[in-house]
Amino acid sequence: MTKQHSFNREELLACSRGELFGPGNAQLPAPNMLMLDRIKHIHEEGGEHGKGELIAELDITPDLWFFDCHFPGDPVMPGCLGLDAMWQLVGVLLGLARPPRPWTCAWLRRS
Repeated sequence: MTKQHSFNREELLACSRGELFGPGNAQLPAPNMLMLDRIKHIHEEGGEHGKGELIAELDITPDLWFFDCHFPGDPVMPGCLGLDAMWQLVGVLLGLARPPRPWTCAWLRRS
């Protein structure tokens, strides 16, 4: 796996443009569907069960697009977007762990 253990917002945006893993390989969704602002920690060891640890963050602000529609007057982040954030983080991990190759998952699309 790569020696890089963290990624900032610009690096994640580069991944959404297909620049992180190279042409034809894994890409994250572009904003507004990118649910990660940074990946702070990727390690193959550690964590509660000693199997590794991933830590990422999304800056939650009142102006995020989904608060206006979910739900008006009682804003809540949709649970499916939290799940999508986890899939995106796992996608980065898979992109780092494997040799570059084309992906076919909906959110890890070919460019």
